[in-house]
Order: sequence, then C-alpha cells, then structure tokens
Amino acid sequence: MSASFYLVLEQPVAGFESSDAPGTALARVVEAHPTLAALTDFVSVDPTQIALAVGMVYPYEEDGAEDLQDIDFGPPEWYEPALGLVVVRRALDAVRAEPGSIAAAIYDPGLRPEDVIADLEAIERVLLLAQQHETRFHFMQG
Repeated sequence: MSASFYLVLEQPVAGFESSDAPGTALARVVEAHPTLAALTDFVSVDPTQIALAVGMVYPYEEDGAEDLQDIDFGPPEWYEPALGLVVVRRALDAVRAEPGSIAAAIYDPGLRPEDVIADLEAIERVLLLAQQHETRFHFMQG
C-alpha cells in the first residue's frame, strides 16, 4: 500500500471523488520539501493514527476500534479553500520553477517532479470546486 496525501471535503460535492486527487507522489516529498511542507499545516490527524502512535491500540488488535469509541478526540479541523489555494499555488510555482528541488529534498529515484506537479494541480482543481460549493477542506495522510 502506498502512502497518500489526500484532500477531504467537509460536505459532499457533486463531481468530486477522493480518488480525483490521490496525492501519492506528493506524499513521498511533502514533509521534506521546504515549500511543500506548508501544506502540512492543513492536515487533520486521524485519531486512530494518534492512538496507534501513542500505544493506545496495537496495529493487529482486532477490537482496537472498539477501544477508541468512548474517547473524545474532538472534531477534525477544517480550512477555507482560499487559504489552501494560496499555499498550493505557491508550491506549484516553486516546483515548476525548480523541478530539481524535488530530488534535492528527498532521494527517491522513482519520484518525478511532473508527478508531484500533477498531484498539486489535481488538488488545486478540487480546492476551486470546494470554493465554488462553499465547503471547507483538510488533508489527510495515510
């Protein structure tokens, strides 16, 4: 299973499926690249991932989800699409201007700048759609 950095909308929007912007290339470099790292400010952390990280549940525990039912992790954070668009467009400009910055940020021979650009362009399209439908977003990492 490959890593992903994907967009979630607060409200359903006709014409949007989470597979429209899977972010698999972006996930490989987002935290290591100086400009792309700003996208992580819009990540809403999955409570299950927190529970796994701190040892509240174990990866192979069958009833792990049941153990978390009574814990209030609070609501997910949501962000306005206009804010996300600013950061995504800044990231697009940076990678287009200097495609070699991807390789400089992380050694991954299979990671191509054009794949990262394609992920960012897909996210930009979805954020424009979210803005038109007045719904907020956040990113998830998986």
